Amino acid sequence: MASGLHIGLDVGSTRTKAVAHDDVGTVLAVHDTATAWSTSPAGRSETSGAALLAGALTALHGLLARLDEDRRVVSIGVTGMAESGVLLDSSGAEAAPVVAWYDPRGRDEVAALPAAVRDAFTATTGLRADSQPSAATLAWGRRHGWEVSSSSTWLSVPEFVVAALGGDRVAEPSLASRTGLFDTVRGVASDDVADALGLPRHLLPPPRPAGTSAGTVTADGVDARLRGAVLTVAGHDHPVAAVGAGAVHPGHLFNGAGTADVLLRSVDVRVTPADRARLAAAGVSVGAHVLDGLQAVLGGVSAGVVLRRVLALTGAAGGGRVEGELRRALDEAAARTPRPVPGVRVVAGGRGGDDVQVVVEREAGPAEVLAAALHHVGEQITALLTLVESVVGPHSAAVTSGGWTGMTCVSALKREVIPRLTFSSVQLPGCRGAAVLGALAATGAQDQRGLAALLDVWGAPRPVPA
Repeated sequence: MASGLHIGLDVGSTRTKAVAHDDVGTVLAVHDTATAWSTSPAGRSETSGAALLAGALTALHGLLARLDEDRRVVSIGVTGMAESGVLLDSSGAEAAPVVAWYDPRGRDEVAALPAAVRDAFTATTGLRADSQPSAATLAWGRRHGWEVSSSSTWLSVPEFVVAALGGDRVAEPSLASRTGLFDTVRGVASDDVADALGLPRHLLPPPRPAGTSAGTVTADGVDARLRGAVLTVAGHDHPVAAVGAGAVHPGHLFNGAGTADVLLRSVDVRVTPADRARLAAAGVSVGAHVLDGLQAVLGGVSAGVVLRRVLALTGAAGGGRVEGELRRALDEAAARTPRPVPGVRVVAGGRGGDDVQVVVEREAGPAEVLAAALHHVGEQITALLTLVESVVGPHSAAVTSGGWTGMTCVSALKREVIPRLTFSSVQLPGCRGAAVLGALAATGAQDQRGLAALLDVWGAPRPVPA
């Protein structure tokens, strides 16, 4: 395997992160920057492909500034958010804004479909028929003046970044699975969905799996050390993070305890249309994994939103010294508080659990409110696991990673409600997963048969040098 740097780039909803690894997976440097969005008074959130590329380059160049100038970049694996994407016209120019994956545009277009068509949508794509899939946004855009034609191309955000760096235009299957334009049963474009929404067929480029080369960095305006680096579209950030945390086998469960609290089961069994519908009704999708031969059963709970808002109520959400000390004391007290908490309830609701209600029926302290929030989160996780296990059976092993696990009360809750759980020391598993898939692509691999050996070489992660 070539020597040098293997970079994992994660273009996330909140921040764009870049991590450099050496040939055995040692983390050498980390750099990140805020992901830029504009939000209108009506709640619409959008950005542009140019802004996302600028953020990616800021993260990459900031990363290189932390490294010795003689280190050569061998590969870059790019992961990131799904559903959001860039519409290109026949000349390759941006033809529309990049709409945030949580933006409700497209809701009316999907709701107007006959019930039988919505059911067929879920059976084909494994997604709930709502505004989140890319196809819904495209249908809204076409209705509101976007030029969406047979010569247009849709690239998810990681796919766009790879292409903008000089790589090929490709559709990585786990990202294509989030568009609503991909038949996740047959692994091909879903023409029926495009037809139902009035979209042209073949908006997606040819498929290419994660871990195989999508070309090299040739773009202008990049640091010379990036030029010639092999590129791969590593895929959707959640299954890529599962790879980075070591959840790489059928039956494994990955819990990403970050801004979004995600539960991802890796399975190698077929999920029937009836079970897809049952899962989708609860917001659980069934789509392609970044790993060949596996599907990702993906759901989430509102843990991050609930905990962040409860900490904000108590004054412990900031990054200052006083807030940090208050948060540590609150964490320890909540860990000792029995659950459920009599007379105190915290409930999340609304789409995505964004509405958080705190009901206090007696005098109660901040630790009791936090403990009540933990109880609600635990109930959410248990309900989600029960549903998924009713379809694909219990998991054989589970691993969690993410910032919230740094709180004692949260890690204790996770141990209680997720059987067979281990805690990963990987701080940015999405970047690590992307980097190892980039390293695989740099070997010239045409498939993922060499991935297991490469993961063995990388082994357990090592800390960032002080």
